[in-house]
Amino acid sequence: MNQFEILADHIINNRRPDEKEFLSILRTENLEDLLKASFELRKHFFDNTVHLCSILNTKSGMCSEDCKFCAQSKHYNADIEKYPFVHETKIKDFIKNNENNDLHRLSFVTSGKKLVNREIKKLAALVSNSFTSKNLCGSLGILNEDELQILKDAGISRYHHNLETSRNFYNKICTTHNYDERIKTVKKAKKMGFSVCCGGIFGMGESDEDILDLANELRMLDVDSIPVNFLNPIKGTPFENYNLLSPEKCLKIIAFFRFYFPDKDILVCAGRIENMRHLHENVFDAGASGIMTGDYLTRKGRMYVEDIQMIKKRGYRVL
Repeated sequence: MNQFEILADHIINNRRPDEKEFLSILRTENLEDLLKASFELRKHFFDNTVHLCSILNTKSGMCSEDCKFCAQSKHYNADIEKYPFVHETKIKDFIKNNENNDLHRLSFVTSGKKLVNREIKKLAALVSNSFTSKNLCGSLGILNEDELQILKDAGISRYHHNLETSRNFYNKICTTHNYDERIKTVKKAKKMGFSVCCGGIFGMGESDEDILDLANELRMLDVDSIPVNFLNPIKGTPFENYNLLSPEKCLKIIAFFRFYFPDKDILVCAGRIENMRHLHENVFDAGASGIMTGDYLTRKGRMYVEDIQMIKKRGYRVL
């Protein structure tokens, strides 16, 4: 057994690695050994199943926040489509068009620090009358308990709110709101019984220690699903010229989160094709239990049929 297979075996037998061992996953030069072990760890907890989700950008651009990675911030000059809360037909069509495919979850995402109350109520009314068989998720910003309750009553079962990065690195990517506001939102959603999807973005200049610190924050919050996003630099944002990730590093990051959260959903989302390139089809072998398919917030994504073909080709099946 290689060193990572030994770590995986320890995890399966309830022996948690220490920080040095976790960091070794991010720093190894032996990707083949790592993928062999992460595949076995993933197989133990998830067999060959894959979880698919898709998002609808329900309100685009004009955001008051200054997150340096984001094309939707009004502080920058990215060339994106901007629109207020979408017409109800777009939401209904999104639900209807995905009703008969193998997507597990549909998510409604909005720009801005938070969605205003009347728009929250409008979204809630639309989804509560949709009678969809899909699980529904909201990513609507920093909401209070009353606003979260409106969503919960409407049938939205998961709330998505990323921490983005470590506490120490956070002020290098955003200054208009603080880390604790994000933590409080996640805690409120957990307290109210939502399944919580919370992760980060990688490739912004963070260190391996920052990745470890983020994982520790997520563990303390006991989130249910960890989305892994890779920076896809967009012209007009402060990070437009960043190119900090190799395909190999992306796979190490996915494997790291599988080892750190062996029985949690690890969903690889934005930037997976652009960053992983020729190694993209290893996304599940590295430890991902799911992917986001379809369009992203401001960019075209990969077609659902292409992802289904890849999943079958690699010997996996949609949950």
